[in-house]
Amino acid sequence: MTDVVYFELNNWLPGIHYPYEEPYTTWLGDDENIIFLDNEQWVTDNKLCVVFYVIDMSLNFLITATKSWVEQNCPTLLTKYTEFLRYPDEDGRVYGRFSILNSCHIAKRILELLL
Repeated sequence: MTDVVYFELNNWLPGIHYPYEEPYTTWLGDDENIIFLDNEQWVTDNKLCVVFYVIDMSLNFLITATKSWVEQNCPTLLTKYTEFLRYPDEDGRVYGRFSILNSCHIAKRILELLL
């Protein structure tokens, strides 16, 4: 199985809830066109698994991707912005900033099936 990377982004405040640079600003900077929410074909073509939920007036996203996809599309996530990375605990659960994201083990399985 290819290495899996989990990362969490929220569309509330650039520079705090997501990195304030490309490609993150394109992905989340326009509330009318959030790529993880509004472009299902892009998500499918990129073999991403996206779990999202509403927090007050913002949207929180847990994205499951292969490490190679992250290295190609948003490499600074692995170096400069590691605070957005999430890791499974010993039970395979991934905890987000705001709550536990139970569906991450399902997301990993879906990603395995897509590859």
